Amino acid sequence: MNLHIFNPEHEIALAYGGKHVTCGHNVQELRMNLGWLPALWAADGDVVMVDDAAYAVKASNTYRRMSNDVLFLEIDDIRDRHFDNVLPWGWNKALITRLVGARITADNIPSEERIDAIRSMTSRRQTTEALRYIRQGIERETCGEAEYITAVDDIPPEPQRIVVKAPWSSSGRGMRYVDTAGISDNTRRWISNVISRQGGVMIEPYYNKVKDVAMEFCMREGRVEYCGLSLFLTENGGYIGNLITTEEEKIKRLTRYVSQTLIEKVKRRICDYADVHFRGVYEGPFGVDMMVVAGDRFLLHPCVEINLRRTMGHVALSLPASDALTDRVMRITHDVNYQMKISEIENNFVQVI
Repeated sequence: MNLHIFNPEHEIALAYGGKHVTCGHNVQELRMNLGWLPALWAADGDVVMVDDAAYAVKASNTYRRMSNDVLFLEIDDIRDRHFDNVLPWGWNKALITRLVGARITADNIPSEERIDAIRSMTSRRQTTEALRYIRQGIERETCGEAEYITAVDDIPPEPQRIVVKAPWSSSGRGMRYVDTAGISDNTRRWISNVISRQGGVMIEPYYNKVKDVAMEFCMREGRVEYCGLSLFLTENGGYIGNLITTEEEKIKRLTRYVSQTLIEKVKRRICDYADVHFRGVYEGPFGVDMMVVAGDRFLLHPCVEINLRRTMGHVALSLPASDALTDRVMRITHDVNYQMKISEIENNFVQVI
C-alpha cells in the first residue's frame, strides 16, 4: 500500500530549504481543496493523505469515474503507519519533518543528504547545465542561454530586455521582466533580496514565446521513462490549463512549429541527462518545461526549467484521452474554492496551441 500526498507548497519549501515552512492562505487552501488529486493516478487500495477527508470525498465525486478506489485519510489517522512507498507531489525537508513528526515510515523516504541533492538539482543554475547538454549539436534549431550573477551591478549595462529569475521559485512568483536601460529601485531591491536569500539570480534574454510545452518523465528504479507531451497555457508565469488529447494530436500541433526529428532528439537528450545526473538521487515523476520561440523562424527552447516533482502535465496525462475527453482543457480555477475543471477548448487556447 502506497501513501500519496499533494503538497503544492513544495517549491516554497525548496526555496527556503529548511525543515519548517509557513505558507500563505492561498497555498493552504489549494492543498485542502485539491488534496484528492492523487486519486487520479493512485492504485486501488492506496491511501491519499488530505487535510479534510470528508471534503476530499465530496470534491472528488465529480471525477469518480476517472479515479481509483483510494482511502482519503488525515495525518492523525495514519500516525505510526508503515507504507510501501510515500509518493508526494515533491520531496523537501519540510514534508519529511511532517512525516517524521507523525512517525510515518516507508523504505523510499529520502535522507536529508538526498533532499539537499534534489534541491540543488532543481536550482535554475543547474538547469543551465542541462540546457547546454541538450543543445549540443542542435544549436541551429534551438535557443536558450542564461547567466548566474551574485550582485545587481553584474547585470549587463547594454540596453536590452531580460528576464531575472530566482534560483528557486514557483508559478512565476520568482521572476521579473526587466529593461536594463532603466531598472527601477523597486526591481533592484527585489533582485538584491533574492540574492541575499538564495545567493544569486539567473538572467536570461527575453524571448518572443509563442507556445508553452513540456515533456513529462518518470525516474523509476533507476530508469528514465518518457510519459508524454504537455501542451499548456500560462499567464505572467502562472499556470492556466493543459490540453487533454492524444499524444498523436499533441505531436501534430507541436510540429506546426518544429520538426518531429527535433522533438525526438530533445527527448533522447533529456533521458540521457537524467540517466547520468538523477539516478541514485531522485525517484519519481519529473518534467522539463520548454517553449517555442518566434523570430526569423521558429526555434525550440528545450529546457526552460526542470521540475523534479509531479507536474500539472502529469495530472493531465493521468486523465484518459477518450472520445469524451479528446480536445478538452483541464484548468485549475478559483471561485469560492480551488477546483479542477475539464471543459471544451476556448478559442484563445486554440490560437496559442
